[in-house]
Amino acid sequence: MGMRLALCQYQAAIDDVGANLNKIMTAVSQTRSDVYIFPEMFLTGYGADYASASEDVQYAIDRMRLWCMEKDIAILVGAPSCRPTGTGNSMFFITPYDIIRYDKLYPARFGMCSESNFIRGDRPVLCSFRGMSFGLSIGYDVFFPEIYRNYALSCADVNICIAASVAPSKPYYERILPARSLENLVYTVFVNSVGEQRDRKFYGSSRLIGPLGDTLGELGGDEGVLCVYVDKDVIKNARKERRHLEDRRIDIKWYPDSL
Repeated sequence: MGMRLALCQYQAAIDDVGANLNKIMTAVSQTRSDVYIFPEMFLTGYGADYASASEDVQYAIDRMRLWCMEKDIAILVGAPSCRPTGTGNSMFFITPYDIIRYDKLYPARFGMCSESNFIRGDRPVLCSFRGMSFGLSIGYDVFFPEIYRNYALSCADVNICIAASVAPSKPYYERILPARSLENLVYTVFVNSVGEQRDRKFYGSSRLIGPLGDTLGELGGDEGVLCVYVDKDVIKNARKERRHLEDRRIDIKWYPDSL
């Protein structure tokens, strides 16, 4: 059992939800896929006036829901979510049946990547569409392995990380992404931004990584769409070859929980 995914690596227009929604519509209309995945904060761009864009963001999400219903597809897109407690860096998983929001658990707290203006999420989110399960994460979340292990143990088939990762972070993501696949024996999808927004330059390199850590498809540093195929049988075979998930011990009391 498999599914087609479209990894949509685009540059967002800052403070122009309409322009970014048009890019989403273009990708959906010109590419044949089951699931379309767009980068972190794509609907508004980074550095936008998130509060004033909230109505436009909701309108765009409602429009995408209609497209999903008409075409029987799913769309994943990064956008701010404005709430009484603050603004979240969020991902919306939009299907013909539902709209599910994931809030970034670990907003970055350092240097040019600082996201101190965002509130933190408080729970992982596992979604399903057409029999495939997806674990959701955003950017810096990928450096916290407990998120991905939790998804793997909850029967995720594909872990998705959308990002707005800047050039200095590239070598670190390239080391960690294959490890996240291999240690959990699931697919990992990475969809990054490109171009410049304010003082940030994003490097792209969106990719699909197989359950054994091998890169199965990758984009460069320009805008583009990478269409890939994921298959449950590939995951099953990988877990026959490498058995570390099955051999995981549950009888050990690990620090610091056992203190």
